[in-house]
Amino acid sequence: MASIFKRKGAKKYTIKYRNADGQWATCAGATDKLASQRIAAKLEADALLRSKGVIDTAVERLAQHERRPLGEHIEAFTLALEAKGSTARHIAGTVAYIRALTDACDFTMPADIDAAAVSAHVSNMKRVGKSARAINARLTAFKSMTRWMHRTGRIRIDPMQQVAKLNTRADRRRKRRPLNDGELADLLRFTESDGERSGMSGKARAMLYRVAVGCGLRAGECASLTPASFDLSKPDAATVAVEAAYSKRRRRDVLPIRRDLAEAVATYIKGEASDAPLFAVPDRTADMIRADLRWARIRWRREAATWAQRRQRRDSDHLRPVDQADRVADFHALRHTFITRLAKSGVAPAVAKTLARHSTITLTIDHYTHTLVEDERAALDKLPAILPVENAQPVEVAAQATGTDDAPLQRAPNMHQMGTASCHPESSSAIVGKIENSDCSASPSDQKHLKSKGKNNAGHRMSSRDKLAGVNAPPRTRTLNPLIKSQLLCQLS
Repeated sequence: MASIFKRKGAKKYTIKYRNADGQWATCAGATDKLASQRIAAKLEADALLRSKGVIDTAVERLAQHERRPLGEHIEAFTLALEAKGSTARHIAGTVAYIRALTDACDFTMPADIDAAAVSAHVSNMKRVGKSARAINARLTAFKSMTRWMHRTGRIRIDPMQQVAKLNTRADRRRKRRPLNDGELADLLRFTESDGERSGMSGKARAMLYRVAVGCGLRAGECASLTPASFDLSKPDAATVAVEAAYSKRRRRDVLPIRRDLAEAVATYIKGEASDAPLFAVPDRTADMIRADLRWARIRWRREAATWAQRRQRRDSDHLRPVDQADRVADFHALRHTFITRLAKSGVAPAVAKTLARHSTITLTIDHYTHTLVEDERAALDKLPAILPVENAQPVEVAAQATGTDDAPLQRAPNMHQMGTASCHPESSSAIVGKIENSDCSASPSDQKHLKSKGKNNAGHRMSSRDKLAGVNAPPRTRTLNPLIKSQLLCQLS
């Protein structure tokens, strides 16, 4: 039996009752004694129903979660991301996107989450000029949290399930371009002879670009490399390993590298500690490679022998950080260059997908593989030339044999040429006579041919009526269709 009492100096009554586990528990009641008695009776009845299994504890836990503020769920989701092994940068960005969307839509409780309000916020962001990629970043972060809340039993349904992401292909603001072989060679050549920039020497930056474009590594993965990451014991089978903590797909990746790159890396890491970072990659790698591209372009233009060549090089897109088509060549463009070079070399798409470490082959082909104008022109040159009409040669169609004796195909005369009874007064007997006369007037070889054709499948000689039936057959008939005069069929009939 629950008891109600008021402590000294307290305004509310205290309720003491036995919970579903049979243990004593206390909770605050109301200022009114009668209301506190009703609360005590309700708590005692619920504890009894819960102990008997009438009340579902999962449903009750769900109701408790729904009464908690949304900020507490965001903190719990942050802890879940940390336990999952996400990087601090990823967690900070995800939480920032979630809080930005909840503040914009004025969501304070889980029940406040509304798909229509989120869609209205998306429309407002598009109106102010936000790109589809920036909008999808907020949607991805918030959808991941609501999906986690539904999976862990914090909300009954996922209200963000029906909210679709935008099509980034239709609104791509930053288009990257791959570097061709000439640009890549000039970038490495001029950068290696350059001085220090972004905290790295010219030799270190050139080796960083070479490793990135030779293995398709991202900036964070390059920053995690140490001399121990490379296995150079066999130059023809050298590999580089990216640990799971730094790989985008959170698994340890072992990638093969070319012999020439393995020899260059072996020379570069000679005398370095095995656990020391190989490259001091700055935070803004795009600024670093953009400055190197500009400097390499200046040096490349100075190498022109004449003023005309220098002026021609000035209008070229060679080594431009942003070309005339507004395509950007940043650090991640080196990964685009790696995959594009694989495609140009004739590597199978499945192998390119494995080397790029992509989840789908569509991402490898559509997003990272670029076709250059030179490649398109070379593909068109493989097509045969289209001659004008006056230069076209007449095409002779050879007669195709359709019979078993390879005789040329002869079209049978139509109804008007045959002179049927319905069109001409000539009777069928006259036609049969003409056919017989034509057989007799033919040459010996032709007579032999007609004789062989005048036999049916059973080996009987065809009569005039059978020949007439063959003449009346439709055009382009392969074989005649004479009346069957088999002895076996005659006996059966």
